[in-house]
Amino acid sequence: MAGSLQSVRGVRAVLVLVLASGCFYTDPIDQRPSVAIEQLSSAQVFHGDVVNLEAVADDPDGDAVALQWREYACSDATPAPDGSRPGCDDAPLSSAVTSLFSFDAPTYRADGATPVGAVYVTLDATDRYGATARPGGDLIIAVADVPPSLALSKQARPSYVVDIPVPLFAKVGDADDGPAAVDVAWTAFSPSGSESLATESTAQPDPDHLQLATTLVPAALGEWTVQVTATDPTARACADSSCGGATTQSLVIEVGPDEPPCLGTWTPAAAPAGDVLPISAPTLFQVLVVADDLDPFPADPSDPELGTTAFAWSLLPPGGATREPLSTVTGAAVALDPASYQPGDIAELRVEIFDRNHTPIPCADADATCSIGADACLQRLTWRVEMQ
Repeated sequence: MAGSLQSVRGVRAVLVLVLASGCFYTDPIDQRPSVAIEQLSSAQVFHGDVVNLEAVADDPDGDAVALQWREYACSDATPAPDGSRPGCDDAPLSSAVTSLFSFDAPTYRADGATPVGAVYVTLDATDRYGATARPGGDLIIAVADVPPSLALSKQARPSYVVDIPVPLFAKVGDADDGPAAVDVAWTAFSPSGSESLATESTAQPDPDHLQLATTLVPAALGEWTVQVTATDPTARACADSSCGGATTQSLVIEVGPDEPPCLGTWTPAAAPAGDVLPISAPTLFQVLVVADDLDPFPADPSDPELGTTAFAWSLLPPGGATREPLSTVTGAAVALDPASYQPGDIAELRVEIFDRNHTPIPCADADATCSIGADACLQRLTWRVEMQ
Protein backbone atom coordinates (compact mmCIF):
# COMPACT_ATOMS: atom_id res chain seq x y z
CA MET A 1 0.00 0.00 0.00
CA ALA A 2 1.30 3.46 -0.85
CA GLY A 3 -0.28 6.73 0.16
CA SER A 4 0.26 10.42 0.84
CA LEU A 5 -1.14 13.03 3.25
CA GLN A 6 -1.68 16.66 2.24
CA SER A 7 -2.84 19.48 4.54
CA VAL A 8 -4.63 22.32 2.81
CA ARG A 9 -6.04 25.42 4.77
CA GLY A 10 -9.52 24.47 5.90
CA VAL A 11 -9.47 21.08 4.17
CA ARG A 12 -8.49 17.65 5.33
CA ALA A 13 -7.79 15.21 2.51
CA VAL A 14 -6.19 11.84 2.96
CA LEU A 15 -5.85 9.70 -0.08
CA VAL A 16 -5.33 6.01 0.57
CA LEU A 17 -4.52 3.70 -2.30
CA VAL A 18 -5.52 0.17 -1.63
CA LEU A 19 -3.68 -2.02 -4.17
CA ALA A 20 -5.43 -5.25 -3.34
CA SER A 21 -8.88 -3.96 -4.05
CA GLY A 22 -8.03 -1.15 -6.44
CA CYS A 23 -10.38 1.33 -4.51
CA PHE A 24 -9.82 4.85 -3.08
CA TYR A 25 -10.86 6.29 0.36
CA THR A 26 -11.26 10.10 0.95
CA ASP A 27 -11.56 11.50 4.50
CA PRO A 28 -14.52 13.98 4.92
CA ILE A 29 -13.78 17.64 4.02
CA ASP A 30 -13.41 19.95 7.07
CA GLN A 31 -16.27 22.43 7.27
CA ARG A 32 -15.98 26.04 8.37
CA PRO A 33 -17.34 27.10 11.75
CA SER A 34 -20.03 29.77 12.04
CA VAL A 35 -20.13 32.61 14.52
CA ALA A 36 -22.48 35.37 15.69
CA ILE A 37 -22.41 38.11 18.32
CA GLU A 38 -25.03 38.45 21.01
CA GLN A 39 -25.23 41.72 22.95
CA LEU A 40 -25.98 41.00 26.58
CA SER A 41 -26.06 44.59 27.85
CA SER A 42 -28.60 47.33 27.17
CA ALA A 43 -29.22 48.32 23.57
CA GLN A 44 -28.83 51.98 24.58
CA VAL A 45 -25.15 52.62 25.23
CA PHE A 46 -23.65 55.86 26.54
CA HIS A 47 -20.02 56.90 26.82
CA GLY A 48 -18.49 55.06 29.75
CA ASP A 49 -21.13 52.31 29.85
CA VAL A 50 -19.96 48.70 30.17
CA VAL A 51 -20.78 46.67 27.06
CA ASN A 52 -21.06 42.88 27.42
CA LEU A 53 -20.96 40.64 24.33
CA GLU A 54 -21.04 36.88 23.90
CA ALA A 55 -19.78 34.78 21.00
CA VAL A 56 -22.22 32.20 19.67
CA ALA A 57 -19.96 29.80 17.74
CA ASP A 58 -20.71 26.46 16.09
CA ASP A 59 -18.56 23.96 14.22
CA PRO A 60 -20.36 21.30 12.12
CA ASP A 61 -17.54 18.85 12.78
CA GLY A 62 -17.64 19.40 16.51
CA ASP A 63 -14.15 20.89 16.54
CA ALA A 64 -13.01 23.38 19.16
CA VAL A 65 -13.21 26.98 17.92
CA ALA A 66 -10.68 29.71 18.72
CA LEU A 67 -12.10 33.23 18.99
CA GLN A 68 -10.60 36.67 18.36
CA TRP A 69 -12.47 39.86 19.32
CA ARG A 70 -11.46 43.36 18.25
CA GLU A 71 -13.09 46.66 19.24
CA TYR A 72 -12.62 49.84 17.19
CA ALA A 73 -13.55 53.35 18.27
CA CYS A 74 -15.42 55.26 15.57
CA SER A 75 -16.99 58.62 15.02
CA ASP A 76 -19.02 56.95 12.24
CA ALA A 77 -18.78 53.19 11.63
CA THR A 78 -20.50 53.26 8.22
CA PRO A 79 -18.44 51.24 5.68
CA ALA A 80 -17.11 52.84 2.49
CA PRO A 81 -17.78 51.16 -0.92
CA ASP A 82 -14.44 49.37 -0.69
CA GLY A 83 -15.36 47.89 2.69
CA SER A 84 -13.08 50.13 4.73
CA ARG A 85 -14.37 52.18 7.62
CA PRO A 86 -12.73 55.61 7.41
CA GLY A 87 -14.65 56.84 10.45
CA CYS A 88 -12.94 54.29 12.71
CA ASP A 89 -9.48 54.11 14.23
CA ASP A 90 -7.03 51.85 12.38
CA ALA A 91 -5.88 50.06 15.50
CA PRO A 92 -8.31 48.26 17.80
CA LEU A 93 -8.94 49.84 21.14
CA SER A 94 -9.06 46.43 22.82
CA SER A 95 -9.19 42.72 21.95
CA ALA A 96 -9.86 39.38 23.61
CA VAL A 97 -9.90 35.64 22.90
CA THR A 98 -12.62 34.61 25.35
CA SER A 99 -16.23 33.76 24.59
CA LEU A 100 -17.39 36.72 26.70
CA PHE A 101 -16.09 40.15 25.73
CA SER A 102 -16.58 43.25 27.88
CA PHE A 103 -15.36 46.80 27.42
CA ASP A 104 -16.18 50.35 28.47
CA ALA A 105 -17.69 52.40 25.67
CA PRO A 106 -15.01 55.03 24.90
CA THR A 107 -15.65 58.76 24.94
CA TYR A 108 -13.04 59.81 22.38
CA ARG A 109 -11.21 58.19 19.49
CA ALA A 110 -7.46 57.58 19.57
CA ASP A 111 -6.70 61.29 19.00
CA GLY A 112 -8.29 62.08 22.36
CA ALA A 113 -10.43 64.83 20.84
CA THR A 114 -12.92 63.29 18.39
CA PRO A 115 -16.05 62.08 20.20
CA VAL A 116 -17.00 58.45 19.70
CA GLY A 117 -20.35 57.93 18.01
CA ALA A 118 -20.11 54.17 17.55
CA VAL A 119 -18.01 51.11 18.33
CA TYR A 120 -17.28 48.60 15.58
CA VAL A 121 -16.70 45.07 16.90
CA THR A 122 -15.35 42.13 14.87
CA LEU A 123 -15.24 38.47 15.86
CA ASP A 124 -13.14 35.85 14.07
CA ALA A 125 -13.61 32.13 14.67
CA THR A 126 -11.11 29.44 13.59
CA ASP A 127 -11.26 25.69 14.15
CA ARG A 128 -8.28 23.50 14.99
CA TYR A 129 -7.50 22.84 11.33
CA GLY A 130 -7.40 26.53 10.43
CA ALA A 131 -10.81 26.82 8.84
CA THR A 132 -12.16 30.33 9.50
CA ALA A 133 -15.77 31.41 9.71
CA ARG A 134 -16.90 33.24 6.56
CA PRO A 135 -18.35 35.71 7.17
CA GLY A 136 -17.06 36.46 10.62
CA GLY A 137 -19.13 38.23 13.21
CA ASP A 138 -19.33 42.00 13.29
CA LEU A 139 -21.48 44.49 15.14
CA ILE A 140 -21.91 48.25 15.12
CA ILE A 141 -22.93 49.62 18.51
CA ALA A 142 -24.17 53.20 18.56
CA VAL A 143 -22.68 55.13 21.46
CA ALA A 144 -24.55 58.20 22.70
CA ASP A 145 -23.20 61.16 24.57
CA VAL A 146 -24.20 61.20 28.22
CA PRO A 147 -26.53 64.18 28.64
CA PRO A 148 -25.71 66.60 31.44
CA SER A 149 -27.29 66.03 34.82
CA LEU A 150 -29.26 68.98 36.14
CA ALA A 151 -30.93 69.66 39.49
CA LEU A 152 -32.74 72.95 40.08
CA SER A 153 -33.63 74.57 43.37
CA LYS A 154 -34.68 77.94 44.77
CA GLN A 155 -34.23 79.71 48.06
CA ALA A 156 -36.74 78.12 50.43
CA ARG A 157 -39.26 80.61 51.79
CA PRO A 158 -42.77 80.48 53.23
CA SER A 159 -43.89 82.33 50.09
CA TYR A 160 -42.46 84.47 47.29
CA VAL A 161 -43.22 88.18 47.11
CA VAL A 162 -43.37 90.49 44.12
CA ASP A 163 -40.19 92.58 43.58
CA ILE A 164 -38.22 90.59 46.18
CA PRO A 165 -35.15 88.80 44.72
CA VAL A 166 -35.26 84.99 44.69
CA PRO A 167 -31.89 83.16 44.54
CA LEU A 168 -31.94 80.23 42.09
CA PHE A 169 -29.47 77.35 41.86
CA ALA A 170 -28.56 74.77 39.21
CA LYS A 171 -26.34 71.79 40.10
CA VAL A 172 -24.76 70.53 36.87
CA GLY A 173 -22.72 67.42 36.06
CA ASP A 174 -21.58 65.59 32.95
CA ALA A 175 -20.16 62.09 33.24
CA ASP A 176 -18.23 62.08 29.95
CA ASP A 177 -17.45 65.72 29.21
CA GLY A 178 -17.08 67.09 32.74
CA PRO A 179 -19.23 69.82 34.32
CA ALA A 180 -16.97 72.67 33.20
CA ALA A 181 -17.76 71.88 29.55
CA VAL A 182 -21.51 72.41 30.04
CA ASP A 183 -23.24 75.63 28.98
CA VAL A 184 -26.23 76.65 31.10
CA ALA A 185 -28.99 78.96 29.86
CA TRP A 186 -31.66 80.41 32.19
CA THR A 187 -35.03 81.70 30.98
CA ALA A 188 -37.75 83.13 33.22
CA PHE A 189 -41.32 83.06 31.92
CA SER A 190 -43.69 85.53 33.62
CA PRO A 191 -47.45 85.99 33.23
CA SER A 192 -46.69 88.63 30.58
CA GLY A 193 -43.54 87.47 28.79
CA SER A 194 -40.05 86.04 29.23
CA GLU A 195 -36.55 87.19 30.07
CA SER A 196 -33.08 85.67 30.10
CA LEU A 197 -31.12 85.43 33.33
CA ALA A 198 -27.34 85.40 33.57
CA THR A 199 -25.30 83.07 35.76
CA GLU A 200 -23.96 85.21 38.60
CA SER A 201 -21.71 82.79 40.49
CA THR A 202 -20.24 79.31 40.23
CA ALA A 203 -19.09 76.95 42.98
CA GLN A 204 -17.80 73.37 42.91
CA PRO A 205 -19.33 71.32 45.75
CA ASP A 206 -17.57 68.15 44.55
CA PRO A 207 -15.27 67.08 41.68
CA ASP A 208 -18.15 65.91 39.49
CA HIS A 209 -20.50 68.91 39.76
CA LEU A 210 -20.70 72.66 39.52
CA GLN A 211 -23.35 74.72 41.27
CA LEU A 212 -24.42 77.81 39.38
CA ALA A 213 -26.52 80.61 40.85
CA THR A 214 -28.60 83.46 39.52
CA THR A 215 -31.35 85.73 40.84
CA LEU A 216 -34.94 86.24 39.75
CA VAL A 217 -36.67 89.50 40.68
CA PRO A 218 -40.33 88.81 39.91
CA ALA A 219 -41.90 92.12 38.88
CA ALA A 220 -45.46 90.84 38.58
CA LEU A 221 -47.91 88.76 40.53
CA GLY A 222 -48.76 85.27 39.36
CA GLU A 223 -47.00 82.10 38.25
CA TRP A 224 -43.40 82.32 37.07
CA THR A 225 -41.59 79.41 35.42
CA VAL A 226 -37.81 79.27 35.33
CA GLN A 227 -36.47 76.97 32.61
CA VAL A 228 -32.84 75.89 32.56
CA THR A 229 -31.09 74.10 29.68
CA ALA A 230 -27.68 72.48 30.17
CA THR A 231 -25.85 71.77 26.88
CA ASP A 232 -22.60 69.87 26.51
CA PRO A 233 -20.09 69.99 23.60
CA THR A 234 -21.72 67.14 21.65
CA ALA A 235 -25.05 68.93 21.49
CA ARG A 236 -23.40 72.24 20.58
CA ALA A 237 -21.67 70.59 17.61
CA CYS A 238 -24.83 68.85 16.43
CA ALA A 239 -27.13 70.41 13.84
CA ASP A 240 -30.24 69.04 15.51
CA SER A 241 -31.27 67.34 18.73
CA SER A 242 -30.68 63.79 17.47
CA CYS A 243 -27.29 63.46 19.13
CA GLY A 244 -28.57 64.39 22.58
CA GLY A 245 -26.22 66.11 24.97
CA ALA A 246 -28.76 68.59 26.36
CA THR A 247 -30.99 68.50 29.43
CA THR A 248 -33.84 70.89 30.24
CA GLN A 249 -35.69 71.26 33.53
CA SER A 250 -38.12 73.79 34.96
CA LEU A 251 -39.35 74.98 38.33
CA VAL A 252 -42.45 77.00 39.13
CA ILE A 253 -42.61 79.95 41.52
CA GLU A 254 -45.96 81.38 42.62
CA VAL A 255 -45.49 85.08 43.31
CA GLY A 256 -47.91 86.98 45.55
CA PRO A 257 -48.19 90.26 47.47
CA ASP A 258 -46.49 90.88 50.80
CA GLU A 259 -49.16 89.76 53.28
CA PRO A 260 -49.32 91.08 56.87
CA PRO A 261 -47.63 89.04 59.61
CA CYS A 262 -49.61 86.48 61.59
CA LEU A 263 -49.30 85.62 65.24
CA GLY A 264 -48.63 81.91 65.30
CA THR A 265 -48.15 80.64 68.85
CA TRP A 266 -47.76 82.37 72.20
CA THR A 267 -47.69 81.64 75.91
CA PRO A 268 -49.52 81.70 78.25
CA ALA A 269 -52.82 81.11 76.53
CA ALA A 270 -55.08 84.16 76.67
CA ALA A 271 -58.32 83.86 78.60
CA PRO A 272 -61.60 83.99 76.66
CA ALA A 273 -63.01 87.46 76.00
CA GLY A 274 -64.33 89.02 79.24
CA ASP A 275 -62.41 86.62 81.46
CA VAL A 276 -59.15 87.16 83.29
CA LEU A 277 -55.95 85.15 83.50
CA PRO A 278 -54.88 84.87 87.17
CA ILE A 279 -51.16 84.87 87.97
CA SER A 280 -49.58 84.41 91.40
CA ALA A 281 -45.92 84.26 90.42
CA PRO A 282 -43.67 86.14 87.96
CA THR A 283 -44.87 85.17 84.49
CA LEU A 284 -43.23 85.60 81.09
CA PHE A 285 -45.67 86.58 78.37
CA GLN A 286 -44.13 85.83 75.01
CA VAL A 287 -44.78 85.32 71.33
CA LEU A 288 -43.15 82.11 70.14
CA VAL A 289 -43.81 82.17 66.41
CA VAL A 290 -44.85 84.77 63.84
CA ALA A 291 -45.53 83.67 60.28
CA ASP A 292 -44.69 86.17 57.56
CA ASP A 293 -43.57 86.18 53.92
CA LEU A 294 -40.46 88.25 54.57
CA ASP A 295 -40.24 89.06 58.28
CA PRO A 296 -40.87 85.90 60.29
CA PHE A 297 -40.08 85.23 63.91
CA PRO A 298 -37.79 83.61 64.81
CA ALA A 299 -35.65 85.20 62.11
CA ASP A 300 -33.93 83.16 59.39
CA PRO A 301 -30.33 84.44 59.13
CA SER A 302 -29.56 82.13 56.20
CA ASP A 303 -31.61 84.27 53.81
CA PRO A 304 -30.32 87.85 53.43
CA GLU A 305 -33.61 89.02 51.93
CA LEU A 306 -35.54 88.21 55.10
CA GLY A 307 -35.95 90.45 58.13
CA THR A 308 -37.80 89.78 61.35
CA THR A 309 -40.99 90.83 63.10
CA ALA A 310 -41.22 94.11 65.01
CA PHE A 311 -43.06 93.92 68.34
CA ALA A 312 -44.93 96.74 70.06
CA TRP A 313 -45.95 96.10 73.69
CA SER A 314 -48.26 98.21 75.80
CA LEU A 315 -49.83 97.98 79.28
CA LEU A 316 -53.15 99.26 80.61
CA PRO A 317 -52.41 99.46 84.36
CA PRO A 318 -55.04 98.66 87.01
CA GLY A 319 -57.66 101.42 87.06
CA GLY A 320 -55.91 103.25 84.20
CA ALA A 321 -57.66 104.88 81.27
CA THR A 322 -54.67 105.14 78.93
CA ARG A 323 -52.57 102.32 77.55
CA GLU A 324 -48.87 102.92 78.23
CA PRO A 325 -46.34 101.87 75.54
CA LEU A 326 -43.52 99.69 76.87
CA SER A 327 -41.01 101.44 74.66
CA THR A 328 -38.00 99.79 76.27
CA VAL A 329 -39.23 96.34 75.27
CA THR A 330 -38.42 95.52 71.66
CA GLY A 331 -38.32 91.73 71.77
CA ALA A 332 -40.93 89.02 71.79
CA ALA A 333 -41.46 88.75 75.57
CA VAL A 334 -42.53 90.77 78.62
CA ALA A 335 -42.48 89.62 82.26
CA LEU A 336 -45.16 90.58 84.80
CA ASP A 337 -44.62 90.17 88.55
CA PRO A 338 -47.80 90.21 90.68
CA ALA A 339 -45.67 91.34 93.65
CA SER A 340 -45.54 94.77 91.99
CA TYR A 341 -49.33 95.09 92.26
CA GLN A 342 -52.09 94.70 94.82
CA PRO A 343 -53.98 91.40 95.00
CA GLY A 344 -57.05 91.63 92.79
CA ASP A 345 -55.55 94.27 90.50
CA ILE A 346 -56.38 93.72 86.83
CA ALA A 347 -53.98 94.85 84.09
CA GLU A 348 -54.10 94.43 80.30
CA LEU A 349 -50.89 93.48 78.52
CA ARG A 350 -50.99 93.85 74.72
CA VAL A 351 -48.65 92.94 71.87
CA GLU A 352 -48.97 94.09 68.27
CA ILE A 353 -46.77 92.85 65.42
CA PHE A 354 -45.53 94.56 62.25
CA ASP A 355 -43.58 93.55 59.16
CA ARG A 356 -41.38 95.87 57.07
CA ASN A 357 -44.46 97.66 55.69
CA HIS A 358 -45.56 98.60 59.24
CA THR A 359 -49.21 98.57 58.25
CA PRO A 360 -51.26 100.36 60.94
CA ILE A 361 -53.52 98.23 63.14
CA PRO A 362 -57.01 99.48 62.17
CA CYS A 363 -59.14 98.16 65.07
CA ALA A 364 -60.51 100.19 67.97
CA ASP A 365 -58.35 100.32 71.08
CA ALA A 366 -60.99 98.47 73.05
CA ASP A 367 -60.70 95.42 70.77
CA ALA A 368 -58.59 92.76 72.45
CA THR A 369 -57.59 91.23 69.09
CA CYS A 370 -57.31 92.61 65.58
CA SER A 371 -56.82 91.27 62.09
CA ILE A 372 -55.76 93.50 59.18
CA GLY A 373 -57.04 91.03 56.60
CA ALA A 374 -60.31 89.23 56.20
CA ASP A 375 -58.94 85.95 57.54
CA ALA A 376 -58.31 84.93 61.14
CA CYS A 377 -54.69 86.03 61.04
CA LEU A 378 -54.04 88.22 64.12
CA GLN A 379 -51.71 91.18 64.46
CA ARG A 380 -52.93 92.10 67.97
CA LEU A 381 -53.27 89.99 71.11
CA THR A 382 -54.29 91.17 74.62
CA TRP A 383 -53.94 89.33 77.93
CA ARG A 384 -56.32 90.50 80.72
CA VAL A 385 -54.38 89.56 83.87
CA GLU A 386 -55.54 89.41 87.52
CA MET A 387 -52.82 89.68 90.15
CA GLN A 388 -53.04 87.21 93.04
